Amino acid sequence: MTRPFFRPGLLLLCGLLAAGPALAQGGATVPPPGSGSSPGPNPGAESAGAAETVLILSETAELGRAPDEVRATLRAEARSASAAAVQAQVNTLMEKALAQSRTVAGVRATTGGYWTSRNEENRNWTASQALNLRGGDAPALLELAGALQGQGLAMSQLGWQLSRAQQTAARQEAGRRAIEALRQRAEAVAAQLGLRVAGIRNLRLDAPDSPVPRPMAMAMAARGQGAPAPVTAPEDVIVSSTAVAEFILRP
Repeated sequence: MTRPFFRPGLLLLCGLLAAGPALAQGGATVPPPGSGSSPGPNPGAESAGAAETVLILSETAELGRAPDEVRATLRAEARSASAAAVQAQVNTLMEKALAQSRTVAGVRATTGGYWTSRNEENRNWTASQALNLRGGDAPALLELAGALQGQGLAMSQLGWQLSRAQQTAARQEAGRRAIEALRQRAEAVAAQLGLRVAGIRNLRLDAPDSPVPRPMAMAMAARGQGAPAPVTAPEDVIVSSTAVAEFILRP
């Protein structure tokens, strides 16, 4: 009886031929050894496809504060055919007014701009210098302003304002209110869309300066001693702050 005879090389070739069609039909690729890659789900696919909405909102908060400081500007002016004469007159008036102002407690006195000009039509010279008064004691400042008017100075501006400390406090409070209103509005919009506030991307807080004191009409200088003091009635100063933010909304 004769036994069948098979060579090992023929067995390996037959096995490859048998497996070839199956590999071709499946289309699978086998990574080379040592590549370290393996088939499986992409870890970043879920986060990349997550829904995210950017919401941009702005809110402005305003509040009124009673002014605690009075500010007045008076001018010493002189007109003459001589430049030296008008400047000497203004210098004398300003020196006396500044010295008197510095004796009043609670009033800060500073000098403003100084200018001299010539009118070509009548060839006369005009000189002027400003005196700025500021303080929290309104009766004392107004009494001083009236006395200076009686000495020949002209009132050019009179009004109320917030002191630096009060202005800073009002700005901080207005900013806090603006941010709180912004947060509440963002949460309301997110709830309306069926989403939640996940965070804030950008936030800008802008606090504009409070309005300057309203200027009064130019007053003519009251001649003679014992001139009545000017009268002023304060009103609240409005301080505002605007907040703008980008909110991230997610399911």
